[in-house]
Amino acid sequence: MVNVMKRYEQVAQTLIQEIEGGLYQNGERLPGVRKLARHFQMSVSTIVEALKLVEDQGIIEVAERSGHFVSLKCRDDENSSSLDTVNLPTMSRVNLKPCPVTQSEWVMNLVRATLEPDVVQLGAAVPHADYLAVKGINKALKAVCNQYKDHSDHYDFAPGYEPLRSQIALRMEALQCQVQSADVVITNGCQNALILALKAVTDPGDVVAIESPTFYGLLHVIESLGLKAIEIPADPVSGISIPALSLAFEQWNVRACVLIPNYGNPLGHCMSNDAKRALVMLAKENNVQLIEDDIYGDLGLGNQRALPLLAFDREVIYCSSFSKTLSPGLRVGWIISARQQETIEHLQYVNSLSASTLAQRVVYEYLRYQSYDRYLRETRNKYRQQLRQVRALIQTSFPNGTKVSDPAGGFVLWIECPPTVDTTVLYEMALEKNISIAPGPMFSPRKKYRRCFRINCAQPWNAKFQWAIVTLGGLVSRQLE
Repeated sequence: MVNVMKRYEQVAQTLIQEIEGGLYQNGERLPGVRKLARHFQMSVSTIVEALKLVEDQGIIEVAERSGHFVSLKCRDDENSSSLDTVNLPTMSRVNLKPCPVTQSEWVMNLVRATLEPDVVQLGAAVPHADYLAVKGINKALKAVCNQYKDHSDHYDFAPGYEPLRSQIALRMEALQCQVQSADVVITNGCQNALILALKAVTDPGDVVAIESPTFYGLLHVIESLGLKAIEIPADPVSGISIPALSLAFEQWNVRACVLIPNYGNPLGHCMSNDAKRALVMLAKENNVQLIEDDIYGDLGLGNQRALPLLAFDREVIYCSSFSKTLSPGLRVGWIISARQQETIEHLQYVNSLSASTLAQRVVYEYLRYQSYDRYLRETRNKYRQQLRQVRALIQTSFPNGTKVSDPAGGFVLWIECPPTVDTTVLYEMALEKNISIAPGPMFSPRKKYRRCFRINCAQPWNAKFQWAIVTLGGLVSRQLE
């Protein structure tokens, strides 16, 4: 027994040395158990025990039926080729004062660029079909058309198709949220859910606290509703600054706070559970309505799903959709609100009568008969590898002084260029070469972050995509000449 212990400990020590030495990168899958057994000339049981020991030290994680992966908590050493935490974007200083929002022109220009077939689409955060459940959705669509004759002869008025709401409630319960199907209202995507949430709790002229930088689509919503935004700085790792938010609550009559706690867009940060508890307590103390956008929640790069704010406070208004995972085109999202349910149902009816009857049945069919969790595991693995490769390519292609986010989830990267670079100019230069990016000022109501831009990495890793990244690095360098 003593000899066996020594053998698996020796294997574990060797594996740790190989990982720390850069043989396996963050998020990379280790060889299978049998392959490792042949490599070390040990029994399978010895390798299994060794892997358990390495896992106990937090260096690898296990994905069910997918194998062992180097943990993202295990940072590369100074000899690694990937960017480290020293090169993460800086958390900006913001003016804690409400301001009007004017983002329409920026957003519509970016949307129009996505319609051009020859443009490399790095601007809009829309996954390529390679990362979506295209086959499964098509199979579900065919089944709905064959089996459900009522998919097009009536409206599914709010709150929406009950079987789908039940499936969503089951998934929410698994995330420690006290949710029943009656609590779920189906919406036309997450953007529609955010509009309904803000309409339910604010009036024109009210102040809404947001992360900075934040998703430009949210700024578009705030602008359309006649609200004012107050920017709260967000850290690229830990998310929104609780002390800064507390100060804003003291100084201003903030009606709501809208944020993406899990894998925020564009930084990719994920708040800790302790920070989430502190946030919900702070909001309660100041009578501020928290509105959670959890659209990236299922796309964490780790193997454990981060809990939503709703798990810590039932009065959080929760918004999400399947647009970033299953299909953007189906436009199926949902909203959960303990206190505003009736108001939200009424607003949904007034604004759009109902979400698509056919789309709701297709998503239900997929969730019930396809393996959504297996698909998510495979997709997360793809994003791990893709983000690592893109960050490495940026390091070799961009000038010194460039900083890049290291997201805990999602599929976008936030790039901070050297101080003299203007990404609004870079945006125009890139479009001339048929490359679309999202310049930093889009992510701030005060048009901050002129040296930053966001790129969508959910694209095929092919010559055209790599050319676009290298070309962007060259365009940034040109501004430094």
